[in-house]
Formats: sequence, C-alpha cells, structure tokens
Amino acid sequence: MKKRGLCLTVLLIFSIMLILSCTPAPISPAISPAISRSVQVSTPTPNLPPLTSQADTAWQKVIDAAKKEGKVNIYSFSMTGDIALVTVKAFQDRYGVGLDIISGRGATFLERIATEQRMGQATADIMEGVTTHGSNLKSAGNTVSSRDIPVLREKDVWRVDPLTIDSEGHLLVQRSMYQSPWINTNLIKPGQEPQSYRDLAKPQWKDKIVMPDPLVTTAPYLVFLSLVDRGYLDMEFVSSLKDQGLKYVAGTRDMVQSIARGEAPFGLAAGDIEGTAFAAEGAPIRAIVMEEGTVVSASAVVRVKNGPHPNAAKLFINWILGQEGQTVYSKAIGLASVRKDVPDFRHTAVAVVPKRIILITAEDDQRQAKAFRDKLLAELWKK
Repeated sequence: MKKRGLCLTVLLIFSIMLILSCTPAPISPAISPAISRSVQVSTPTPNLPPLTSQADTAWQKVIDAAKKEGKVNIYSFSMTGDIALVTVKAFQDRYGVGLDIISGRGATFLERIATEQRMGQATADIMEGVTTHGSNLKSAGNTVSSRDIPVLREKDVWRVDPLTIDSEGHLLVQRSMYQSPWINTNLIKPGQEPQSYRDLAKPQWKDKIVMPDPLVTTAPYLVFLSLVDRGYLDMEFVSSLKDQGLKYVAGTRDMVQSIARGEAPFGLAAGDIEGTAFAAEGAPIRAIVMEEGTVVSASAVVRVKNGPHPNAAKLFINWILGQEGQTVYSKAIGLASVRKDVPDFRHTAVAVVPKRIILITAEDDQRQAKAFRDKLLAELWKK
C-alpha cells in the first residue's frame, strides 16, 4: 500500500514538472518583438504647413474616392507621346489610378466639351492647354474650382504661382514656356547679339529678322503686345519694324528651323520646346535675353464641370503641381518647372536666365486673341 502511494506521488511530481517544462518563459518587455502594422507612408512635401486633422481627413476621403473612381479622363495639348507615357506611369504607380489622355488642339477641345455639356454627357475630367482656352472654358461656365487642394497651401516654392492667372482656382498654371528670341551662333558671334528689342530697328538688322506670320499665328502678338502693355515698348516702335524687311514663315517651328539652316541670323519669337528640338540635334542656335524681359506663356490644368471622376481629377491636379509630379512632367517635356524646388530641365541652348519675367495673364490672352482676329500687327507690318 505504501509502495503504491509512493508511486502515485512520484507520478504526480513528474506530471507537474512536465507541464512546467512546456510553458514558455515570460518575455521581457524590453526585448519583445515589434507588432507588425500596416502604415501608410507619404513623402513629406517641403514647406507644406501642417494640415489640421479635419483637412487631413477630408483630403484622405478625396484620395479614397479617387481610387474607387479608378481613372481620370484628360484632354491635353502637351501630354503626348513619351510625355504622356511617363506621366501615366508615375501617377498610377503613386495612387493606383489610371489616366486616359486624349491629345489635340485646345480649340477642338472647347467645342467638344461644350457639346458634351449641352448633351449632359460630360467625358472630360480635366482640360490641359494654353490659358486662353482655359479662360474661355471658364467663361462658358464649364469649369469648377480646385482652390482647396493641399498643394496650394505650400509657400515659397513657386517660380510661377499656379493662381497667377485665376485666383479663384479654376485655371491652375502647371507649365510655363519662355518665348525667347533666337540666333544662329555661326552667323552672330558672341557680343554681337542685340541687347534690346529696340536694337532691332538699327540698320545692321535690316533684312536679317525672321518671324512667325502674324496672319497665321498669335506668337508675335504674345511678345510685342505684352511688352507694350508693360511699357517696355510702344506701338510706334513696333510699327517701325516693318521698315526692317521682316521675313515671314508659317509658324514658330518654321522660324527656328529657318535660323538653324542659316537662312536668317535672328528670329522672333519661339518657345523653349521648338528651340530644344533643333538644338538637341546639334543645330547652331541658342536663345538670348533682352533688356526689356522675357515673355513667358503659361498652360493650365482646368477641372471640367460635371466630369465623371471629380475626385480623381482633383487628385491628379494636386499631384501634377506637387514636387513629384512637376519633376516627372518637366523632365519629360524638357522645360523649367513652375516650382523652384524642381531642377531646370531645359536644354543648355535654351536655359538662359531672364532679366525679367513677363507672365501672360488671362486678360492678356483675351486681348491678344482679339488683336489676332483684328490682324493688328498684320496691319502694322504688312500695309
């Protein structure tokens, strides 16, 4: 009996020891493994004031709704070819939202959007193009404001403020293009360039100036009427240029091509994109600056009224104006960004520093469009 009791006691002790050996030792809080959590990481934007909790929550709702909408439909003048491809990829990689980009001319888009609005079948979420067309779209009542997007809270980062053209936020400037004079460097040596537009009235420039035909394109109006409006030139001087034997070509690209071929030493006026196309191929051309300043034209992104993807449209506009979007887009198109915290991606032949920036406003666009219809410069130069 005693032997049986001893056996039971030994068995009980063995069982207790077995249970204790299977129980893990407590983990010190100092060495506890971290709990894995899903954290949304965003790249901080320089100089962006902290958002209030309410504003942050509201914008997150826009992002969530944009992802559900899934895409943005854009009618665009500049987002073509490789520029469109890299823009689509970067935005989709960032947010998982697609871009459907239809490229074409602004005047065509205005008619198309007007028709869609009348029929109650809006297709476009955004129109991108020169500010004249954006202003006309707004005047027709076919735009909505994007004034509340977070990127517009950033301070001291803008080379060209997106709200310059339209303080209400319907037209937001996202691209600027310098309208520069161009020279053939084989025909005009360093130090021989005109320093001022007024130099062009001197005898040595007679029969040496090529420019876009004012009957065909608004480019001459863009430059000269802007300089006259700001008081740097007067219409008497502009009119006097007709005595200099001006040579006309169809458009700005034709003008730069004429200079690249050596058919003329000096040309007025063409943007960065046209010049870069020839300079990159080794043409002996470069842009120059004048004392009066450099006229800068702008393109804007405009959110279309009744667009089918309103939240995705706001998200894209906020992104394309941000540091990441501007870096992607400006590098692809080869222009200086509207932001100071993005590198200047212009070709070396183009990347001149202006003495003064003269930005075209929406009012300038409207007046110059009217002057073009009235053939103001054609009357001055071709009579």
